[in-house]
Amino acid sequence: MKNNNLSPLPFYRNINEQHHRKTYAYGATYPLYCPLGSMPPFQCIIPHGSVTVTAVTLINFNTGTGTDITAEMQDTGLQIVRFAAFGYDVIVYPATAPMNISNKEGRYYLMLTLSDNTYLYSDVFTLIADTSGYVLVQWWDNEDFVMDGCRIVYSTGYRNTLWLQTQLGKPDYEFSEEGETRDGYFFPEKMISEKRYKCSILAPEYLCDVMRFIRLSDFVDVLDQYGTMYHCDTFLCTPEWQEQGDLASVEIEFTCDTVAKKVGRYIAAGQPAFNNDYNDDYDN
Repeated sequence: MKNNNLSPLPFYRNINEQHHRKTYAYGATYPLYCPLGSMPPFQCIIPHGSVTVTAVTLINFNTGTGTDITAEMQDTGLQIVRFAAFGYDVIVYPATAPMNISNKEGRYYLMLTLSDNTYLYSDVFTLIADTSGYVLVQWWDNEDFVMDGCRIVYSTGYRNTLWLQTQLGKPDYEFSEEGETRDGYFFPEKMISEKRYKCSILAPEYLCDVMRFIRLSDFVDVLDQYGTMYHCDTFLCTPEWQEQGDLASVEIEFTCDTVAKKVGRYIAAGQPAFNNDYNDDYDN
């Protein structure tokens, strides 16, 4: 979709659309992280037809050297899912299996060669050997997420994956209660305490685009820097654009199974009622 990225790793028909090539980025390359021995998961919408992916080239961003990884990508799940009734097809790469490649840490991008002699270029990503200090976010649906003129394909077992250079910390503790006031005294009927986990990152527009779909997903998992897994009930990203224009400061917050609820409040027998009528509804 035009100006609306649906994939953790976006693809473009023109290499000049890469983030670092935009005038307001001033050549700065955003570090979209990925573990060595794998590629970021991605999906790409193309017009429906009989087009196939004839070659996948991994290009070193610094040297411009290209490595053919077509066989490795196909062995680890690269496919085209076709939707003739909707007039488009989706190139899907799930990145669920390790790849037999010997590349080193650094910045790279992918070039897909299609059988109709067109090319697709990914944005730049950074391969790293150690992800132990990063936060992993994964999200997916039970069924395909269908929108006007496009979709995110989940029927193949695909999951969106992001490695974020951040740490969970400084959570919020929210408290709410329901009840009624009688003779100046508040009698709670239901009290809820909730812990809201938080972290923040810097992100370009293409990443803000795709992260807005996390809140709409059926399943969201977060793995923190210490190896603790969180199965999220809610997930919210709030971007605030910085002065330089190409990056936003994104506040991430989510909740999981940390909600504590209490219905009513127990008053021990023998204690006087607040309104001094000593009836059963206060003195038990």
